Amino acid sequence: MNNKNLVLILIIFCVITLFLNMFTSVNKSHNSYILKSYKNEKINKIVSSNKIAVISLNGIIENRPSENFSFSQENDANVFLKAIKEAQNDSQIKGVVLRVNTPGGTVGMSQNIYDAIIRLRKTKPVVVFMEDVAASGGYYIASAADRIVAQAGTLTGSIGVIMSTLDAHELIQNKLLIEPNIIKSGKYKDIGSQLKKMTDEEKQLLQNIVNDTYNQFIRAIINGRIKRNDNYSVPLMQLDIETLNKYADGRIFTGSQAKTFGFIDSNGDIDYAIEFAKVMASEKFGIKIKSLNVQNYPQKKDFNFYNFISQMFNKNTTSSLMLNSLIPISMKLSHKPLYLWE
Repeated sequence: MNNKNLVLILIIFCVITLFLNMFTSVNKSHNSYILKSYKNEKINKIVSSNKIAVISLNGIIENRPSENFSFSQENDANVFLKAIKEAQNDSQIKGVVLRVNTPGGTVGMSQNIYDAIIRLRKTKPVVVFMEDVAASGGYYIASAADRIVAQAGTLTGSIGVIMSTLDAHELIQNKLLIEPNIIKSGKYKDIGSQLKKMTDEEKQLLQNIVNDTYNQFIRAIINGRIKRNDNYSVPLMQLDIETLNKYADGRIFTGSQAKTFGFIDSNGDIDYAIEFAKVMASEKFGIKIKSLNVQNYPQKKDFNFYNFISQMFNKNTTSSLMLNSLIPISMKLSHKPLYLWE
């Protein structure tokens, strides 16, 4: 190899080395910038990760399978209950607003939701916002919250229990000339049957069940609302047992009346309720109100075309919806004690 070739190789080697060093330097600088940006972004996320969750309930409170698809953010009772439990375990959520629009429903499911709210309330502030209606079971679950906000025209109350049965024995036997044969293991096994007239003894037995369920309702309001003990600075209206017993006779009242009686704490809209939750979260956790973001919880379901078409053709026909709307809710849920206004 002559000297010229050697010099050329050395020059090429130096150029390549210089180029590689420059590339490595730029790459390190770029990676450093990305890492720094990522860290800043992560820090910003940590700073702004505190949230107020808004969880919505719309419709009858009952334990039924959740729909696979919905056009709106409206949630049934099962989704609502699940979201409450998830919010309790979500460390980013510092306060919860429960947006309630329901005439009530079954006793068991109302109690499930009530218990979940009581547990949630022990770890983070809970505010209920009443929409158009939050009556009977709707008020039952609301009484578990730290604060209740409702519009002045919201309908609430209806504190009580209802159980419905249908007596069709005369129609069946005298008009249709159908004679039922009932074989039972005990005298009360067919209590509430449509095929026979209810005896006074049977009525009293069911009345005792209704009375006991009603007393459970009253105790829930006392434990959730009258025995509140907190230091939150947001408005609070005190409900006393005398007023509770006076108005817990099944009557409904407006949000304005409910505030006067002490059944709710303030009149306002959803934004007002969210501000309540922000202030309470700030006071409980010592964080800035401005750092609290608001999030619907859980997120809206994705559109599923197949489920949508299936529902349209299987059950959501116009005739079935019209017929279904004519049947009182209490009759659809007959033989059950209900926290329900209809």
